[in-house]
Amino acid sequence: MQAPVLQSMTVEILVDNFFDIFEPSRPGLVERAVLGKLKKPLVAAHGLAMLLTLVHNGRQTKILVDTANSPLSFFNNLEAMEHKVEEIDAVFLSHGHPDHYGGLLEFLSRRGPGLPVFFHEDCYFPKLLVTPRGRVGPYVLEKEKLVAAGAQLHENQGPALLQDLALLTGTVEATTPYEKPLPGFKRIVQGNEEPDPFSDEQALVVNIEGKGLVVIGGCCHPGIVNMTKYAQKLTGVNKVAAIIGGFHLTAGGDDLINGTINGLKELNPNLVLAGHCTGFKALTRLAAALPDNFMVSCVGTKVMMGG
Repeated sequence: MQAPVLQSMTVEILVDNFFDIFEPSRPGLVERAVLGKLKKPLVAAHGLAMLLTLVHNGRQTKILVDTANSPLSFFNNLEAMEHKVEEIDAVFLSHGHPDHYGGLLEFLSRRGPGLPVFFHEDCYFPKLLVTPRGRVGPYVLEKEKLVAAGAQLHENQGPALLQDLALLTGTVEATTPYEKPLPGFKRIVQGNEEPDPFSDEQALVVNIEGKGLVVIGGCCHPGIVNMTKYAQKLTGVNKVAAIIGGFHLTAGGDDLINGTINGLKELNPNLVLAGHCTGFKALTRLAAALPDNFMVSCVGTKVMMGG
């Protein structure tokens, strides 16, 4: 599927698991938050939310990717980074886990009816997690509540375009031998509990003029290498400018971490920005293996591509 070529994009990390004022910037590419310049303190929290500013033919469009685990961190950081709900033109949910849609209903309430919301139709399946300390969930993204909030729903299964600016991959094609859904994650389909294949998780892909693809993931349960390779296949563009999101690696063990590192080296992106759900062990391994292009995703980080 043809992905429009954009002049530039900016990615701002509104909510992530980390905040560290000592993480370095990279002039012209990555800027970190400066405490003395913030309107109010930023809050790190388990969950993810990003604000994309896409520029095409001189026109800006703002896309909200995920809405964190709760309205508390989301709205605090939106205000701290001096953004307003009225700025946002559309919402994209990466997948159906509550640490990615937790602030959505409150956001829609404040934003008002008519806002386009894009996500995979399998996000509606109830989700749960089985852990050594017990079961968590099920959690449900309820269509009735989204409709009542006035959301303009755009549900897809296969590849689709978001506002004719970004590509949504749809269900990701699995091609690597090491990226497999973790066994503790379950979903409920027609009343039956089953292992979650994460058919609902998709990447948002932007093609930047002269730079290549920017691949945005949420938790990347299908595997960040799978997701990036599928983005390349769909667009016909091999050059990867940046890969941004949570990678869910530590819980998968050494084979998954090592395979992902090797896969990222082969993809050779200019920037890998990872945080939420990647896990501390995997983050340290990524930092050691990719010293020239890996950075930790922190709240308040701004990534600037093109333009």
